Amino acid sequence: MSSSVLSRADLARHAGYEYLSTTVLLFGVVSLVRLLALPDSPLAIRDAHLMLGTAGAVVALLLAALMYAPTGRASGGHFNPGVTVFLWADGLFPGRAVLPYIAAQLAGSVSGPALARLVWGDPVLRIHYALVAPAPGTGTTALFLIETAALIAVLAAVAVVMSRPRLHALIPAVIAVGVGLVIASLGTVTGANINPARAFGPALLSGEYTHLGTYLLSPLVAGLLTGLAHRTLRTGRPAPAQPATT
Repeated sequence: MSSSVLSRADLARHAGYEYLSTTVLLFGVVSLVRLLALPDSPLAIRDAHLMLGTAGAVVALLLAALMYAPTGRASGGHFNPGVTVFLWADGLFPGRAVLPYIAAQLAGSVSGPALARLVWGDPVLRIHYALVAPAPGTGTTALFLIETAALIAVLAAVAVVMSRPRLHALIPAVIAVGVGLVIASLGTVTGANINPARAFGPALLSGEYTHLGTYLLSPLVAGLLTGLAHRTLRTGRPAPAQPATT
């Protein structure tokens, strides 16, 4: 990661890449749910665990492709406010870029499902824009703790790889595999959100906000805690974040 300060033009361009990539990611997620979850789809998988395992693998491939793409490499390939907060708390991302990145990611989380609605039509309404929701009976506290712990686990694995410069090229793969495993293992429990951008757009477009607060907050808490912990381990003491490009 470069230590140079992001110019205003670079910041605008990188935030635009985050918007574009998050739009593509959410379009892919909604399309995948439409293809795998609707009973009348020729690709429907009726076993929930098999469906989520398949979805996890496909999302992992899509996420890795977006992160390794030129636009993802230029912006750092966050696509998740929790990741942005993690890098900022770790001292590896400039504070003035945090809000533009998060705004771009949340905007992409709306335009991606909206585009899927234009492409696929009414089936997207039937799946409520791929709204994420926990299993019935899952309490708010349990949902928050599980979702937070899941993203902490993914980011901790990323932090380990970040600490070994020769492995930096593997960071997108580690994130993608981690997200795929969370989808496969927690999809039937918490909905496997771990990304405010995954929850925000579908909730806004469907008008269903029951668990949105938890889905927005838990990844931010996970990113903050993991970033601060890793920065402390790296430096031996908390230090102000240094502006950096990703």
